[in-house]
Amino acid sequence: MIGQATQTIFTKVYVLFLMTIYFWFYTLLGLVVFGIGPALHVVTELFMENQWVYQRYRFKSGWQLFKQDFWRVNRNAWGFIGIILILMYNLYLSTQLNFAWMVMIQFLIIFGITLTFCVGIFTLLLRARYEVSMRNAVKLACAQFFSSFYQLLFFIAATIAIVLAAKKWPGLILFFLPGTYVVLANWLSRGWYQKIDRQLKVA
Repeated sequence: MIGQATQTIFTKVYVLFLMTIYFWFYTLLGLVVFGIGPALHVVTELFMENQWVYQRYRFKSGWQLFKQDFWRVNRNAWGFIGIILILMYNLYLSTQLNFAWMVMIQFLIIFGITLTFCVGIFTLLLRARYEVSMRNAVKLACAQFFSSFYQLLFFIAATIAIVLAAKKWPGLILFFLPGTYVVLANWLSRGWYQKIDRQLKVA
């Protein structure tokens, strides 16, 4: 019993390690700027397809996913990243103005950053799980964002916790955090997947 539990734990840790190593390898292949989006796409697709079966994680499979629609994936990823960068710059500019009404503007900008980030991650997961167009995936991701306040709060809290862990233990970034975040985001989205699956069965 203990031996089986230990093996399960080590298997999951090994899968998280593989996903993270693949993420950084493909990110570097894309010279970081053009690699981070496709790399995240690769590890998400691999996990959705293989889950915890570590024997199925192959560099060749990841390479095929990385090359497939490379520029389309980059365009989609940088669409979200670009919006976040613009909002963050505007947030920085707003802090330079000492007006009471700027607090509301800052709140709206922070909300916009949170919305864009969450929708971007949800879209990535949905497109890896379902055969759905980018437009429809974004619509579903937006619906997921507003579907459950507590689930969204948990997701944001988990994201902040991972960022703080990365700050405290930078070594985790190289070996576990990217893969862990994909798995965690997928786990937190399971309730939304169930709703979509029920709708698909009805349709």
